[in-house]
Amino acid sequence: MKRAVAMIAAFAAVALMTVAAQAAGKGEQIFKEKCTMCHVVKGQGGKIGPDLTRIAAKLKDKDIRAKLDNPKKANPASAMPSFKTLPKADMDALVGYLKTLK
Repeated sequence: MKRAVAMIAAFAAVALMTVAAQAAGKGEQIFKEKCTMCHVVKGQGGKIGPDLTRIAAKLKDKDIRAKLDNPKKANPASAMPSFKTLPKADMDALVGYLKTLK
């Protein structure tokens, strides 16, 4: 019985890791499509916006999402567009990717 429970737990952990990796991969793709023209990550990208290589070390999830939803709230002069209309799944994937940047 213990062995069966351990096997199920191991399978669940692998499944969760796979889902998280897929979401991060999709988020990275969205970032490359919508953000790299202005933002640098790990030395790659544009120089208009700030370097986001360590953004997750500086901001919590809710703060990252707030900046994506309404960048002008914290900085009215920001040239960054709002991503409020991004589909929820895409927003979640993008935030998930940004959370990996520590």
